[in-house]
Amino acid sequence: MAEVLIRPAVSPDYGLLSSFKSSVQTDVVWQMDHAFDQNQVSITFHEIKLPRIIRVDYPHSSEGLLERVKALSIVLVGCIEGAPIGYIGISTIQTESMLWVKELVIHERWRRKGFGSVLIRAGFDWGMERNIRRIMIDMSSKNFPAINMVRKIGFEFCGYNDNFYFNNDIALFFTKYFR
Repeated sequence: MAEVLIRPAVSPDYGLLSSFKSSVQTDVVWQMDHAFDQNQVSITFHEIKLPRIIRVDYPHSSEGLLERVKALSIVLVGCIEGAPIGYIGISTIQTESMLWVKELVIHERWRRKGFGSVLIRAGFDWGMERNIRRIMIDMSSKNFPAINMVRKIGFEFCGYNDNFYFNNDIALFFTKYFR
């Protein structure tokens, strides 16, 4: 893996970062099933292989990045040889001593090479300096590459919301406690 420098984002970065393609392609998704019984509601998710590859759009518009980052605690940029290759946007929820990853985008050329994990680790480090105890991330149930990544680095499924994104995708929530 190439050497990655992590630094806080600066204003000139946002034009380039908003140009990164944020959609992903997959042929596997997490499908939600629910059963309603008289005294019980059961919700399950299971992986299903689709008959063809689909494009999964990022639930946020790239054009609105500059407005969204104003509400974040920090945006960290990963750079290789001075060029940004991805970013992570984090909010802190002080009452719960938690970080929430609100943005995580890797330039298409650098995907599936471990750089998303590197940026999440940088977010961990930033949080530990502030005595944060856990980190949470949300993603579409269709974003199987992201689901695999967070599970691989120790995040656990902790919930869902089927009215979270404007595009009506089901949001999955994963969390990890700091050791």
